[in-house]
Amino acid sequence: MTTWTTQDTQRGRDGAWVLALGGASLLAVFAAAAWTRGWALFSLLPPGGGVADVLPTQREDLHRTFFTIWASLLLAAPALALLPLASRSAVAARVWRICWTASLLVFAVHFYWAVVVIFGNDWQRVLNTPRVSAPRLDTVFALWWCVDVLLAWTVRPGALWVRVQRAGVHLLAFVLFFMGAAREGELPVSRALGWGFTAVVVLGLVAWAWRLRRPAGAR
Repeated sequence: MTTWTTQDTQRGRDGAWVLALGGASLLAVFAAAAWTRGWALFSLLPPGGGVADVLPTQREDLHRTFFTIWASLLLAAPALALLPLASRSAVAARVWRICWTASLLVFAVHFYWAVVVIFGNDWQRVLNTPRVSAPRLDTVFALWWCVDVLLAWTVRPGALWVRVQRAGVHLLAFVLFFMGAAREGELPVSRALGWGFTAVVVLGLVAWAWRLRRPAGAR
């Protein structure tokens, strides 16, 4: 007979939070895309391109693609900020895992909408459009992120190899989100989200450094 442990109960609660957070984000994203489908928010032309790679009838799908990556960025920000604190705080570790997993859930929808819906699962289009700056790296990152989330739910985080690969995928996440939003964002709101994301991550590092300098036993 299987015994339901306290750890299993906590994992179940955290999983419910992931579904609630990710689900609410996706509902908000799809509602926003439907509301703005008549607005020409994003160009049908890729950056620097002379020929549209998105049909006018795909405008709502284009909005879904952009809005899902924004939502994923917003969920990833607290995860990246809390990662340095996760090894010292059980609460920080739980919130990190919830946000990191929910962000992946939303990112998976973004990835599907971009590759399958917008580009018809035609990887020649994906690899050759200037709309996607680093499609191969993005794909590697998505797979690595899936592996790290799987490890977060199944493996204790103390192993050195787990910590090293986790630091690597978080660093890559920061670079890709920062470059995609703050540096290459098509709209001012996208760039603002990118810089806000960066500020949250920096604040997390400052909080971690401050905690390291506190005397042992200090609250």
